[in-house]
Amino acid sequence: MADLLINEKYYNTLYIEGFSRMMKDPSFCYKFYWLEAIVQLISEGRTQATYEEIINEMIKNAWYSVLEFHLHLSGLFGEEVIKDNLEKAVLRLWNLV
Repeated sequence: MADLLINEKYYNTLYIEGFSRMMKDPSFCYKFYWLEAIVQLISEGRTQATYEEIINEMIKNAWYSVLEFHLHLSGLFGEEVIKDNLEKAVLRLWNLV
């Protein structure tokens, strides 16, 4: 289990320019789902999370966007082939239901 390190000495010292560059390209939507998953886990008071828990949270958060709005999280290759693994995970789980 990986720690969600929340150290008070770093509170409110986010390097905004670097963070904004990381989040700049909206064509890779998984970043937003990753951030939302981390924020949700922290807001629940969690200090540790496994990779699986973060991925599960990402899938849960992307579920509605993919299935209801048919949002493609990172565009498509030719021939309508989905290239985003988060979107693929949602669709695979939906097909199991």
